[in-house]
Amino acid sequence: MTVPQWIFAHFFEIVGYILAIILIPRILLERRHPGATIAWLLAMALIPFIGVPLYFLIGGKRIKRITREKDWGIRNMGTSFQDPDHDSLLPGGRRIAQFLTRAGTFPPAPNNKVIIIDDGVAAYTTLVNLLENARESIEIATFILGRDEVGNAIVDLLARKAKQGVKVRLLLDAYGSLLSRGRFVRPLKDAGGQVGVFMPMLPLRRRWSANLRNHRKMAVVDGCYALVGGMNLAKEYMGPTSYKKRWKDVCMAVAGRSADHLRTVFWQDWVYCTGEEFDRGPLATVVFPDGDSGSTVQVVVDGPDMPERALYSGVLAALSQARESVWVVTPYFVPDEPLCAALELAARMGYDVRLIIPERSNHPLVDLAGHSFLPDLVAVGVHFYFYQPGMLHAKLIAIDQELAVVGSANMDIRSFQLNFEIASFLYTPGDVQQIIRVIEGILRQSRQVSKEEVEQKGKIREFSEDICRVFSPLL
Repeated sequence: MTVPQWIFAHFFEIVGYILAIILIPRILLERRHPGATIAWLLAMALIPFIGVPLYFLIGGKRIKRITREKDWGIRNMGTSFQDPDHDSLLPGGRRIAQFLTRAGTFPPAPNNKVIIIDDGVAAYTTLVNLLENARESIEIATFILGRDEVGNAIVDLLARKAKQGVKVRLLLDAYGSLLSRGRFVRPLKDAGGQVGVFMPMLPLRRRWSANLRNHRKMAVVDGCYALVGGMNLAKEYMGPTSYKKRWKDVCMAVAGRSADHLRTVFWQDWVYCTGEEFDRGPLATVVFPDGDSGSTVQVVVDGPDMPERALYSGVLAALSQARESVWVVTPYFVPDEPLCAALELAARMGYDVRLIIPERSNHPLVDLAGHSFLPDLVAVGVHFYFYQPGMLHAKLIAIDQELAVVGSANMDIRSFQLNFEIASFLYTPGDVQQIIRVIEGILRQSRQVSKEEVEQKGKIREFSEDICRVFSPLL
């Protein structure tokens, strides 16, 4: 074989290695999470003809540019930003609330009414009632808009409200709603509603990204009523009737000042994606028929657009100050070293640490990566449970019966380092008890994983888990 023939035969491999050599310094200078840096370096060195195009597709974070273009600033978004009243909170919650406020997120908002919903039919009914009663505005952001009967019903309802004169805005993630952001939402557009797309995936489009996804899910009505949490608008998550394959998920209905904070987050994303001027419009007055308006809620927004990763830091801070118990429910468990260390420390201190994950999720590679962490955590006293009925998609944290978290973020590197997420920190004892009761119900449908089970793995299984763990920052 001549030299030209050899070069032609190995052309793509040669180009891959040349680009890898060029890109490696760039990856090091990006100051990513150490695990992500190592994973990308290994991908570049071992399989450059795959690692290089994959990096161009999903690797570029462009965080500084996104932060600059979004110009995040809660004070500048017109929200009712006031110094928080921490004295009304329990000691543990007070410290976390102060920490989160200093990190740049919203202060805890009093005078809310909170209902935790862990049933898909109830969630759908609540959402439909909220939308039907809208008088001025409807603002919805979702990762997935199902191309199914639930998605159709929501689009038809939004179109009808738009014809009635309600200002309707629907923000869809370009990847999660890939199949339902074109003709599927045409009825809403024809009725006068607006549809925005968050970060197109094609490189030729402005503000594109195939990796940085908007994972936030919320519906805000008239600026003071909202539904927020982990449920997408598809039949796997909610619907008018029971569905055998429906996932177990949780969301929160809230009325009060924190709904205005959620609206601010929506508008920040909407302005970035559409360029539309910020116009809050009039807000409706919240009326609590039963006089119960005492819940304190702190909306925590997180993503590559934030100068500080408030949600990730807040979860770490909450775990580090636990004194009795840490209960976590997550569909995907792929922690980094600080999260593992915090869980291990709480278990070694003798606290009741429980993590509930699905026996099998919809992402087998993520399961393999996550299960590689089980032996070390179980060995120090962390109690793991596998949810049995099916897919578990809820994201919940309860600490010391004083603090609870419900939101869109999974306990994994992607949620804490790449996705745009949102969560609500709950400080009122009654709301925390609502979360605890939901977790107890999930526990009753789960089986505890024994130390012997996590240690008795075949060599092939163990090797597969270790490989997936190395590349877990890319999953």
